[in-house]
Amino acid sequence: MNPIRILVLGLLVISLAAMIPSSSSETDMVKLALVDFMKKLTGPSSPAHNNISGWNMTTDPCRNEWHGVRCDTSGSVVGIYLSGFQFSGALDFESLCYVDSLSLLKLPNNTIRGSIPGGIWRCINLSILDLSNNRFAGPIPDSIWSLQNLTLLDLGDNRLSGPIPESVGELPSLMFVDLHDNQLSGPIPESIARSTDRVSGLPLRIFRAENNRLSGPIPGFDFYILSEFNVSNNDLTGPIPAQAASSGSFAADCFMGNPDLCGEPLPYSCPPPPLPSPIPSGSPGRTGLGLVMMVYGSLGVSVFSFLFRFI
Repeated sequence: MNPIRILVLGLLVISLAAMIPSSSSETDMVKLALVDFMKKLTGPSSPAHNNISGWNMTTDPCRNEWHGVRCDTSGSVVGIYLSGFQFSGALDFESLCYVDSLSLLKLPNNTIRGSIPGGIWRCINLSILDLSNNRFAGPIPDSIWSLQNLTLLDLGDNRLSGPIPESVGELPSLMFVDLHDNQLSGPIPESIARSTDRVSGLPLRIFRAENNRLSGPIPGFDFYILSEFNVSNNDLTGPIPAQAASSGSFAADCFMGNPDLCGEPLPYSCPPPPLPSPIPSGSPGRTGLGLVMMVYGSLGVSVFSFLFRFI
């Protein structure tokens, strides 16, 4: 198995290991926030809620082990993992982030709609956020910068649009970024490339953004640090950084589908740079020199004519 996937799985196991069921109970305010979050998540016509145990005010998320909820030994909710329940509502971070002990949120393989709310900044203790394979649309909120503990961000297979915020690359602990199969546009932020070469903390190891509409050149990632990288099927241009080929870790299919991208490991090389064009005869340099010579020549004729009068 890929060593970075082992590392990511290890982080997940460690997170889940701390979320063992507890005999302690959560406060009524936390329960109310979670119940409200679930009501908005399921949507008015979704049958998903009927298949989930707990998530009501008469039971406790930790003591009664609500479905998909994990707690630490002190009885605080630290994780929510609900995959494949066909949720069709909206994501309400205002309610969810009231649970300030929450560090893991995984809601993949549902049909959650709407935008990713800017209120995500309130969940400051999140370390793992997986909203992949849903129907989120609109931009990635800039407020994601507040999630300074985030190590994994998976927003792949949605309908997100607009640019990738620079703030994503400024998250100091982020190691895994997956944005594949969206409608994201604009350049790959330099900040994300720089995050592969952090002076302190763990560097970015996985970046996936295939099947989007990204444009511009590939910035200077440290391809010796990356274990996974895929930007295929975008609108990227220019030469692939030489380090991508010299690292030996990335095949052509990581870059295919960008018509104006060139260089190894793609099978076609970049065209040579254009030669500098010769200075034309009517260029400013020559015109200026000719003008100087004409001025001095005219001056010499005038002086000679003046002196000739007195001979």
